[in-house]
Parts: sequence; structure tokens; C-alpha cells
Amino acid sequence: MNKKNLLLGSFALLLVATLVVFSQTSSQFPELDKNGKPLLPRPMPHLVYSPADLAHNGVVLPATAGSVTPNTAIIRVGDATKMTVFVSCTQNFDLVMNVYTADDQNQSNPNFTLYNSYNIATNMSSGAQQAYLATELAPTVTSGGLGIPLRLPQLAVSFFERNAAAPAGSCTDRVIVGY
Repeated sequence: MNKKNLLLGSFALLLVATLVVFSQTSSQFPELDKNGKPLLPRPMPHLVYSPADLAHNGVVLPATAGSVTPNTAIIRVGDATKMTVFVSCTQNFDLVMNVYTADDQNQSNPNFTLYNSYNIATNMSSGAQQAYLATELAPTVTSGGLGIPLRLPQLAVSFFERNAAAPAGSCTDRVIVGY
């Protein structure tokens, strides 16, 4: 009888301990994607940002060497492990990435502050080009020279193109972020 009570008591204690462990919640709200949905867990491990999402469809690349396009929309990439930027310009260009910090006052809609801008690639050829950034692999670009070997994770990013030559042009961007 004593052994049976000890076994039931041990089982009850184990059950209570398990319930306590699994009932713990985090005060940290999940990071949200462009649609306001939590990033993890995700049924699809990639999130695609279209030119419309980025507000970067056929934007003008002014006709002076060194002039820039407007920034794309800010992309939250805090939990991202890889990201590919697809850029199509009618003119040779440099791809520049802005990196942002944020306050933690309102995690659903934080105030992003520009931390720094980094040249990802220099003198990329006109036409469709790609830049790949990840946590473990070195960055790669399909043309031009690799700039700063920046890696993920970053909190949030945006992109712009810098005119590498004198003629005017236009650029369109899309981004795929992997989690």
C-alpha cells in the first residue's frame, strides 16, 4: 500500500510540474510579417515581397552618377535566416541596404531608426540581378563586385539603388525572405 501511494504521489507531482512548465508564457510578442501575422511557426518557410509591397516598381534612377532611387519599404527580418533581393534596372547600378534599429515600446508598430547603409554590390549590370544574404553562408551577387559582406540576422532592412553611370534608368525590386 505504501509503495502504491508513493507511486501515485510521484505521478501527481510529475503531472503538476509538467503543467507548470508548459503553462509558462512569454511576455515577448511575436514578430509580425507584412500582413500582420506572426512569423513563427510558418507553414511556408519563405515570405515573398512583391514590387507593390516594397513600393519599388519602375522607380526612376536619376541621370547622374551617384544619384539614388527612393528606399523600398522597410522589411522586418529579425528571425530570417536567408534573403534574396531580386533587382532589375535598365542601367548599371550599386545595390545599397539600409539597416534599422527600433525601440521596443510598441512591437506591433515600432519606430524604426536608420542605423547605417551598406553597399551590398557595386557596378551590377543592367537587367535582372540577384543578391543573396544569409546567416551562415557568405553573401553572393550575380554580377558586379561584392561590397560589404553583411550577414543576417538584422532587425529590419530596406534597399535602394545608386546610379553607377550617367544615363537615367528605372529599377524594380522584389525580395524573398526565408525563415
